[in-house]
Amino acid sequence: MPLTRLNAKKHRNGEAGFSVAEAIVSAGLLTVSSVALISVFTSSVESVKKINNRDAVFAAINADLAETQRLNDYYTCLTGSCSVTSLVGSPPTKYMYAPNPDNSVAYATFAALCKNTPTNLSQGLVDELGASTTITPNITRTAKLHPNNDSSSHLYIVEWSPPEGAKTQIILSPTVSQWCP
Repeated sequence: MPLTRLNAKKHRNGEAGFSVAEAIVSAGLLTVSSVALISVFTSSVESVKKINNRDAVFAAINADLAETQRLNDYYTCLTGSCSVTSLVGSPPTKYMYAPNPDNSVAYATFAALCKNTPTNLSQGLVDELGASTTITPNITRTAKLHPNNDSSSHLYIVEWSPPEGAKTQIILSPTVSQWCP
């Protein structure tokens, strides 16, 4: 029996395999779908990396923000001159922020700091925070007096600038300013 008759007979009975053309088309489809799948996987991995980086930036800013608020609360003028008390332990009590009016020298110094001058309460805390500090290799924190800073508010601004994304900003007033005469 000739070979062509045998192949034709097998093909008619459904016993034959794929033809070369069918195998090439199948391999092409498999290649295209594999490339698409790898592309989707790669973009997913990049998205996860960006989200993790953004989360790390937010975590670093939030940690420094908490520390800034803590410095704000621990900033006292009990002796007339202002400084951040020890951050270990509980925050100061209401009797530990400002000098007693009976201590006339310390109280007069404190009262002078309460006036809106270059040496006011907010400026001391801005100096304590540092005008510009890098909190991580990529995030810069700046502290400056608020443009509306006055003797009744003692406002200052702290701003965090990551390399990508929006800046984070908070406006604070030192806790001790509540004891200004």
